[in-house]
Amino acid sequence: LHPVNCSLFAIKHVEPKMSLVERMKILKDKEEQWKNKGKGAANDSIQFTVAGRMAKRGETSMFVHFGLSTLIINRASVCFCWTEISSRTDVKVEGDKRLDKLESFLDKLHNKGTIPLKSKTSTIEVTEEREKEVMTLDDEETFGNFYKAVSPSTLQDSSVVLTEEDLSQIQADTPKLTSAVAEHKRAVRPARRNQGSRNPLRALAARNDIRQVYTEQRLNVATVETKRIQVERMAKHSRTNLADVALAGLASKENFRKVNLRNVKSTDVVTNNSALPFNKLMLIRIKGRRHVQVRLMEPTARSLNSGDCFLLITPKHCFMWSGEFANVIEKAKASEMASFVQAKRDLGCKAPQVTVLEEGINTDSRWAREFWSLLGGQTQYRGAGEPEEDELYESGVLDSNGVYRLQGDKLVPHEDAWASIPSVSLLNSKEVLVFDFGSEVYVWHGKDVPLSDRKVAVKLGKQLYSGSYDYSNCRVNPLDSSCTNEDVPQQGDGRPSWTLFGRLSEHNETALFREKFLDWAERKKEEAALAEEVKVDQIRLSVFPCNVYIHIICESPEPVKTLLEGVNVQRGHGLVRADDGRQAELATVAVDAWHIKEHSEEELPEESLGQLHQGDAYIIRWKYSITTLVGKRQKPGELSAGAPGRERTACFFWQGRHSSVSEKGTSALMTVELGSHRGSQVLVSEGKEPPCFLQLFQGGLIIHKGSREDSGWRMFCVRGEAEVEASLVEVDCQHASLRSRSSLVLLNAQKGRLYLWHGCKAHASARQVAKRAADKVTQRCPSELGLSSGSNVKVEEVEEGSEPADFTKALGLQDKKAYDCMLQDPGKYNYTPRLFRLSASSGVFEGEEQLYPARVTEGVMAMPFLQENLYSAQQPALFLLDNRMEVYLWQGWQPEDTQCTGSAKIRWNNERKCAMETVLQYCKEKNPRRPPLAYLVLAGCEPLTFTNIFPYWEKDASISSKSKVMLVKEELSKLSKQQYSIEELTRKPLPEGVDPLRLEDYLSDQDFKTLLEMSRVEFNALPNWKQKNLKKSKGLF
Repeated sequence: LHPVNCSLFAIKHVEPKMSLVERMKILKDKEEQWKNKGKGAANDSIQFTVAGRMAKRGETSMFVHFGLSTLIINRASVCFCWTEISSRTDVKVEGDKRLDKLESFLDKLHNKGTIPLKSKTSTIEVTEEREKEVMTLDDEETFGNFYKAVSPSTLQDSSVVLTEEDLSQIQADTPKLTSAVAEHKRAVRPARRNQGSRNPLRALAARNDIRQVYTEQRLNVATVETKRIQVERMAKHSRTNLADVALAGLASKENFRKVNLRNVKSTDVVTNNSALPFNKLMLIRIKGRRHVQVRLMEPTARSLNSGDCFLLITPKHCFMWSGEFANVIEKAKASEMASFVQAKRDLGCKAPQVTVLEEGINTDSRWAREFWSLLGGQTQYRGAGEPEEDELYESGVLDSNGVYRLQGDKLVPHEDAWASIPSVSLLNSKEVLVFDFGSEVYVWHGKDVPLSDRKVAVKLGKQLYSGSYDYSNCRVNPLDSSCTNEDVPQQGDGRPSWTLFGRLSEHNETALFREKFLDWAERKKEEAALAEEVKVDQIRLSVFPCNVYIHIICESPEPVKTLLEGVNVQRGHGLVRADDGRQAELATVAVDAWHIKEHSEEELPEESLGQLHQGDAYIIRWKYSITTLVGKRQKPGELSAGAPGRERTACFFWQGRHSSVSEKGTSALMTVELGSHRGSQVLVSEGKEPPCFLQLFQGGLIIHKGSREDSGWRMFCVRGEAEVEASLVEVDCQHASLRSRSSLVLLNAQKGRLYLWHGCKAHASARQVAKRAADKVTQRCPSELGLSSGSNVKVEEVEEGSEPADFTKALGLQDKKAYDCMLQDPGKYNYTPRLFRLSASSGVFEGEEQLYPARVTEGVMAMPFLQENLYSAQQPALFLLDNRMEVYLWQGWQPEDTQCTGSAKIRWNNERKCAMETVLQYCKEKNPRRPPLAYLVLAGCEPLTFTNIFPYWEKDASISSKSKVMLVKEELSKLSKQQYSIEELTRKPLPEGVDPLRLEDYLSDQDFKTLLEMSRVEFNALPNWKQKNLKKSKGLF
């Protein structure tokens, strides 16, 4: 019964004088009865939970046999005792050989350093010592005996005093001394056999009584000074401040011939860490509801149970095994961690994929047999525990968590982090921490920790790992979380061999370590960054269809906007907004025009104003004024003109489609010269004239195709959305130029005949515009048309299908198939076509609508686009043309002067595919019940139904291929084909839409194995260079 119905039933049978309290009691009793009645099977809060599923299976009895929750509750909530860990001499623990090797390497590297005061070679040292013998130096006694002292008196007595009188005693006839000496020299000859004198220094050196020995020392002053100069020179020219070790490493010379390359077939992880934080075979249990516990278990089948998820990780495999009664949170965490390990190649796993196994499903598969063989065979394991067991396990296993901090040469327990979930705030770049999770012991050090502290921490960590343990006071034994393995005692010496001891450095933590933390968010950031990189790569290599509803269908064109001197002149007449924001009236003052020749210009007379030729360039100067209106804002009709505004000027330089480069340059220079007095300069290309330009001629604009001397019949198509903006564009005088949705003018100046032809589907507004253009021709009679002021031109309006004989004769033989005649079409055609440019040039595939420069917000524009909109775009291009009844995808051509590489072809095929998908989606959004057909049109092969959407179309005579129309749906199916035969993929050229970089993906499994002689899994396990070589040898490259 429903609770409300039960309460009404109770109230109906009570006495009338029952109190309110008694009534409330009855309601509560009935509500409790309803809850108890629905327990187990009917209550939604239990029915769809793990307990409900177990109740349906009738497995509630197993709670009695496996009482893990009972053991957890009965034990006291006391964590295991913590003590300091210091180095012990009686316990032999091997140090980290990798760290010792690293230390020796750094010592050698420091010896190559170049900065003084830090390097050993930067100090002054004795490099060499030698013993040398020299003569004994003479003392004062020896000098005194050899040189006698001379007294001053002796010198005074022996001195001779001479005077000038003594010189007079010399006689003049005394013989000259020079001649006598010369004769004496010639007479003296040396005796050649006389013995030469001995070297006195050698003689003294040979005497033993005067020798003396001393020690000579040589210093490294020159080396130190040379290196100091090199350091200063490097520091002066280097852009960054490099460390001494870095400079030494850059300056060192290494012999790479002594380096041994590792075998790429090996799955062993190459690392400098001797204490790897993972084993080759690991069984990881994921259990919990709030903060899921990820713990290492003994890799045997009896460690499994039906209520949890497990990961079995080896260098070649990554298995995810889900118990039948595992909750959703455990499955999500297991899937997340398995994907992360496989993608990042964490925990030494290089598996090509994650293998998902579920209990009781596909137990005879090859992967299931491999899973059980790694666990030592399939044996009986524990079933699922009580539903409350997960939360009890989460809180109970935390009692065994221990965190130590390195202080000096001992490990001190971290009081704040003991017996709790670790937080990332514990980790510091300058500290060393040791985490003891029972089955896992990690030594974690920051990036700024010196090497000596790292060695001490590893030694003490190994001492903790190999020492005794005691978990008797903990609610859960982390070495036996199931509490059913009697071989694992709660206390003992040395941990089992399947446990893990590892050394971790900052920013290089494993997923198994990170999952122990409460607030570790780095992995999520890395996954987001990885997803962003994958997204960027996908955008670069492939594109996706755009959302047509957001980007195409929902977008409405904005009104025409033309800014001149900061004012939006809109359509060039009427009310506008002045630059101060007030409403104003725009009026034309004067219009002048110049015809630009090769190197000069010629001003056009008033009667030739508006006569432009496609092969020429013109300058049109527009003088206008903007007068501010004043009056009551509540009644805009009562606004009156204020003071006349200043006269403004705008210079348009109009360039025909076939005008020469010199004429375009001359018109640009002249425009600048004419607009030097603060006027605006606007470039106007043929076919892209804004409304403010078209209204200058008040419907009298005529764009001539041929020369001025042409005579005979001439045909003009009518363009423009307002009567004052009407214009005539000359086209070929033939039936192919007719359009059922527009009006045309056929003129013969010599005969004075003018036919105003209206198509059967021409809109009323288009007919009025055409009539205004024909009237302007008869009023002005421009000489460019072969008319004069005295010409009498007769105008005759003609409807499609009722043409007179002269009209038909002027166009040649009547051929209704020359154009898309709609006389038999019952459609109303009161719509405006739309054109979109589809491109992925910005990195994202988008559709940009091409707007008609002279568009109107209300009304029907039958032919707003020109052929130039398609052909003037950068090729190859893709355009979507919506013609209401059908939708076309126009595909451009590949320019011959551009080199089309393989990657360019891939991008082009991806863009084509996305364009086709976008067109089909556009058709479906446009009319979900009866979507219009979508056709693919190739450039140069456009059908009449396509070309007649444009006011005129020039066919390229060089293209001889016939018009070809293909359904987009069929072409997309060809382009999206996912499987080809071996012959098709090895033949050149490749099928359209095939990616040449991954030809193997298009093979069936049988062809793949036949051609490459291996399965896809084995092929994906190969390195990239081997995959490429194998594909080259088989012709798939």
